[in-house]
Amino acid sequence: MKLTNNLCSTSCSSNSQLPEPGFYLSTIKAGETLVINPDDANRLLFLRSGRFTISSVERTDYSVRESHILFLSRAHSYTMVAEEECSLLIARFVTGPLTAEGDTYRSIAAEVSKINYKFTAIPMVNIFGGFVDSVVFFLEHNVNTMAMHRAKIEEMFVIFRHFYSREIFLRTFYSMFNNNMSFRTLVENNAPNAKNVEALAKMCGHSLSHFKLLFGQYFDQTPYVWMQQNRAVEIAALLNDTSIPIKSIIKKYGFTSHGHFSLFCRKFLGDTPRTLRRRSHLGVVTTLEDVKKNLDRARRQSASTKASSAESAETPRRRGRPRKSETK
Repeated sequence: MKLTNNLCSTSCSSNSQLPEPGFYLSTIKAGETLVINPDDANRLLFLRSGRFTISSVERTDYSVRESHILFLSRAHSYTMVAEEECSLLIARFVTGPLTAEGDTYRSIAAEVSKINYKFTAIPMVNIFGGFVDSVVFFLEHNVNTMAMHRAKIEEMFVIFRHFYSREIFLRTFYSMFNNNMSFRTLVENNAPNAKNVEALAKMCGHSLSHFKLLFGQYFDQTPYVWMQQNRAVEIAALLNDTSIPIKSIIKKYGFTSHGHFSLFCRKFLGDTPRTLRRRSHLGVVTTLEDVKKNLDRARRQSASTKASSAESAETPRRRGRPRKSETK
């Protein structure tokens, strides 16, 4: 039996609403074949039980057994064949808190270049057993909030950085640090940890002026607008989670006041924070395309207002009393 999907076979919590970091469960029956095609996310497979073989451009018919972890790059296709029924916890993410204090992607890339990379699974350290059990517990009890997913992704990378050797850590995430990564990938990897454009340029190893020039070539827009759009999508996801107070979102993203936050939401998300939160109960999900449409609408309104102001300014105003000829 052959399936082509996103690693969601027999029993799986939905991952379709996870544009950002998230976990889901999957059971693959013995004899099933799954083809995982390139998409917008990397994955870490935690094999809780069972055994499978996997093939890709990186390695052919590689066997993975229980209590092991395997990284799947979003850039490659993979074919998995279950030798025994497999129970998997899958972490799905575009990027993550890979760098620690003092690290940059550029500095780590220099270390990566010295590593003899090979597509290999790594055994779970003891602490990962408890970690996997806790995530499974949350998912099985329908604790499926963005706050939980983000916190657990953060914890996952902390475990990798502190309980595995530097070489194993770098080898596992080799394709995310590879010096041949495109400028687009470099930006997407660093953006979640950058507070502003200047910080993002520094993390990517470019001067601000050169960064803006490259950014326009790769993204066809300014880095400021791109970061604001992505921030808006993140905020929309947090507003959908009613367990997160609005004041916490305001603090997290550095808005100076509730009014400032409300203006941002109106411009990028099309309505006030409270209205957006009420709409989330009706299943209305804000996407990046929605954000772009709202921003275009706001730009047109701004341009229209400026045009009206300019037209008013060009109309001469007469001062003083009208001439007698004008009163007749």
